Amino acid sequence: MSIRPDNLTLDKLLQGRLFRIPDYQRAYSWETKQRKDLFGDIQKLGQIQNSDRRHFMSTVVCLQTREKEEVGADEFGIFHIVDGQQRLTTLIILLKAISKKLSSGSDIELKESNKLKELLVKENGRLILLQTNHDSKRIFRDYLEKGEIPSEENVETLADRNMICAFKECMDFVDKWQPNALQLLKLVKNRLDFIFYVLDDEGAVHTTFEVLNSRGLAVDWLDKCKSMLMGIAFEKLEDASQEYIKDLRDDWSKIYRTIGLKRIQGQEILRFAATLEDIKGGSKVSGAESAMEFFRSRCENNPKDVIDVSRKFLKIADKLEDFVSNSRLMAVTKISHARLLGISIMLNEALNADEKSNILKEWEKVTFRIFGLQRRDARTKVGDYVRLARTIFSDNNSSSASEILQKVTELGKDYPADKAAEELKENNCYEGWEDELIYFLYRYEEYLANQCGGSVSEETWAQVWSSSPTKTIEHIHPQTITEEWRGKFGTKKGYVTKQVHRLGNLVLLPPGVNSICSNKPFSQKKEIYEKHRHLKLIDEILEKEDWGLAAMEERENRLVDWAKKEWT
Repeated sequence: MSIRPDNLTLDKLLQGRLFRIPDYQRAYSWETKQRKDLFGDIQKLGQIQNSDRRHFMSTVVCLQTREKEEVGADEFGIFHIVDGQQRLTTLIILLKAISKKLSSGSDIELKESNKLKELLVKENGRLILLQTNHDSKRIFRDYLEKGEIPSEENVETLADRNMICAFKECMDFVDKWQPNALQLLKLVKNRLDFIFYVLDDEGAVHTTFEVLNSRGLAVDWLDKCKSMLMGIAFEKLEDASQEYIKDLRDDWSKIYRTIGLKRIQGQEILRFAATLEDIKGGSKVSGAESAMEFFRSRCENNPKDVIDVSRKFLKIADKLEDFVSNSRLMAVTKISHARLLGISIMLNEALNADEKSNILKEWEKVTFRIFGLQRRDARTKVGDYVRLARTIFSDNNSSSASEILQKVTELGKDYPADKAAEELKENNCYEGWEDELIYFLYRYEEYLANQCGGSVSEETWAQVWSSSPTKTIEHIHPQTITEEWRGKFGTKKGYVTKQVHRLGNLVLLPPGVNSICSNKPFSQKKEIYEKHRHLKLIDEILEKEDWGLAAMEERENRLVDWAKKEWT
């Protein structure tokens, strides 16, 4: 099939076409960095005096459908975007921001604003220039139609948050543009160039996407792998292709919907899947490129496996979403091979729910002991975790739950709880250890609640998890020494600074309360603590008449003794 690319300005690219982003494509994922790069390219172009100078933006690859839409005497073809959607979406948002700016200007500017409105939205909202995917709350559509920007409080997905940030950043870029928005519009419409590939065969579209993005461009490896799998399905499944293509589209729609909910890296799904599936794999988590080649080889030999592979990706995406949604686990899911092992346990089909729960508790305990309490880095026990993950994933019948539990326990045999907990003493448990500290204190709060037959305050902890550590971690003895605190932790130079970050001096408060406490004397802090007794670990501090080195060390010893028992 011959492919003839067209070199088009943005204005010509958008004329006479309506664009759609299918659900089986990634949702809007550009963040501030990518938008700044785009704005930077436009700024550089605007600074060049030569009005003939142009800037190449990117390629756009589309599938031309047989659908058409009529608006009066005009006829618009419907194009499904396969590559270039992130940049094109951002530029259309930018055009809307320019339109809003021009609408309050001179007669000429108002005329250009109305032209843009007609370009972006047709027939009073019946048709829009670009229909994004996974836009269940109509955030993008409402912005193009009405210029509305919803409150971020009502946003549920990462894709929607990215979209709202794009609205605001594009408007800010337009507001700051000099000399005026009309000059910016001329620049964007006429001096930004695209290579436009349009095909009418979906298999060729996916192949073209893979070829164009195999040259080191910043495209997620999962997106590349999806196009590779789609290309194989179209090429090799022949008569059965429609059934399989429908299933593939459904699976990838679910994958991208899952990725869009939270900050999940697509390439991690691909890498984890290959690591678990490749029984000949090494003792490290597979690299993205080698993972893609592993699945290419498998599916070219057995084309129907494209469905099985895609569904494996979906299962792993679901489990990763479970991890990133559980703020409590943040401290034990930072290490890639630790996440891999946790997911392999979740995916073992021979274990029942209770068995998985028990094994995951042991995985959590061992992992925090190694990487939390003893602060080992990501090079620690990579091979042990990866090999065990692969064994658990593939061993659905041979090993009993107790045998798997024992294997997980053995991962931590070189890191006994007594030694791990003892290392917390006199150590800095604040800087660089914030997530671990919050997890540690949450577990201690659970312990205190169980001791008195109660439960933790889920509402308070939800606030803690969703806030930044700096807003919730309180230094009982403040970091800045006032007259009331002078001498409480000694007088040696530099000694006090070291003491304030020790475990015994750190506690949690609801977001913002620690800023109220600030550098106040301990007696006044106690009054504030008393008003916010939503956390049981506050009670032990309220029992103290004063707060000095002895009180802090007594609390630290108590916490360390508890940790030795908790993580044994």
